[in-house]
Amino acid sequence: MSQRLFAVFDIGTTGTRSVIIDEEGRELSKAYEEYPSKPAELKTHEQLADTFWRTSANTMQRALSACKYGAEAIVGVVVTTTRDSITPIDSKGNPLAPTITWVDNRSSKRSKELADIIGPRKSVNKMMWFIENRPEFFKKVHKWAPLDALINSRLCGVLASSPADARFGPIDHETLQWSEEICESTGIPVDKLVRIVNSGTTIGEISPAAAKTTGLRKGTPVIMGSGDQQCSALGMGVIEPGVVKATTGTGTFVITHLDEFMENPFVMFCNPSAMPGKWILEGVIPGTGLTYKWYRDQYCETEMALAARTEKDAYQVIEASAASVPAGSDGLVVFPFMAYGLGIIYHLSFRHTKAHVARAILEANGYGIKMYIEMMEGMLDAKFDELRIDGGGANSPLWRQIQADCSEKPVVLPRIRDSTVNGAAMLGTVGTGIYGSYKEAVENMFHVEERREPIPENVAIYRKQYQIFNKLLNSELGNILESIS
Repeated sequence: MSQRLFAVFDIGTTGTRSVIIDEEGRELSKAYEEYPSKPAELKTHEQLADTFWRTSANTMQRALSACKYGAEAIVGVVVTTTRDSITPIDSKGNPLAPTITWVDNRSSKRSKELADIIGPRKSVNKMMWFIENRPEFFKKVHKWAPLDALINSRLCGVLASSPADARFGPIDHETLQWSEEICESTGIPVDKLVRIVNSGTTIGEISPAAAKTTGLRKGTPVIMGSGDQQCSALGMGVIEPGVVKATTGTGTFVITHLDEFMENPFVMFCNPSAMPGKWILEGVIPGTGLTYKWYRDQYCETEMALAARTEKDAYQVIEASAASVPAGSDGLVVFPFMAYGLGIIYHLSFRHTKAHVARAILEANGYGIKMYIEMMEGMLDAKFDELRIDGGGANSPLWRQIQADCSEKPVVLPRIRDSTVNGAAMLGTVGTGIYGSYKEAVENMFHVEERREPIPENVAIYRKQYQIFNKLLNSELGNILESIS
């Protein structure tokens, strides 16, 4: 067992996970904490900035306590976060207002006029809203800190962000530094933005104050991480053309590697990779996991009660009944775009049961993955041999089989389901020189637990159902594009 360990902060939308992982991609300990209920005055798209730091410190203390090697074995600390979340801070690094998360879609009159220039840089819209609606507050802000910069500053006193996280600000795609031209057009002063540092770069050391709060050893190197999906792609070995992965959690993210930036990838996004100088092509299905959670919370009181009595997860009980429904859910199709108010349950009849709806939700995720895979293969003139999967959805054998059958690809499940954490640790191993390249890191840290083949008779059924899904998509595409623009 290697004793060169990495401490990873994985800071998400609903909670924070701290994980201790070694140079061979083995998780030694971890702790998770869901964010507490927010004060009533906070909006759904806001979060108290100190919540992220408090849960990070709490979970890291617990993860270190559960690791027999302790803080002395940690050779690097890496932060990975949900993206497009910014916090206005003062000159001492203290938050002046709650963090505005990626869920926020605010914009201003001026940002709408500059939509062609701003493009997918959604944090720019948020900052411009303050310029237009709260100008005096905007002047008081010392820096607009992406979430990774906020945590890095607490750990080592360095207010710096990765290109993957800074990408949502006024960034230049050529240089991956702040664009003077965009800043001038939008009215955002460059000096209100944090420093951008390449992922895998050592940016500082754990400060005495951070050591006391987190349990980490003072002086431990802090290495620049990357966005959660960038780390997930790296953690699953998506580091060269021809490899694709899908993460199913709150939403679903289908990602493949690009050597160069792609301009205007239609309904997808081209974002900086965790690997400096590289890119990822990313398709997003928002709210797939949230749709399933909504179904559980609204319609599965009996299943949740049974799960509590039998010490099972409620989803296990739901999926046991969903597994009894045939592939294709007897014609039922769910269109899962509830995040935009565009959710549809289609072809519903009296023969359908609650279990049919559950299975159709799982299948909707599979149709969405197939949609993006087809787009990527067409745009890149490529053919993917397999689909690598992770996220909470990958914990379900039924869901894994549905993904294989819908995508018509063998599904590969990694040993570490938290591929985001594994990718962040890979950044640490390359940044500290343990491995000389990301290819070497993947070879040593990415391990396959299961390979699941599509079932031919199911594939035939899903091909027909996918056509229905596509009809719904085409009919609602204009509304979807309007929602994300």
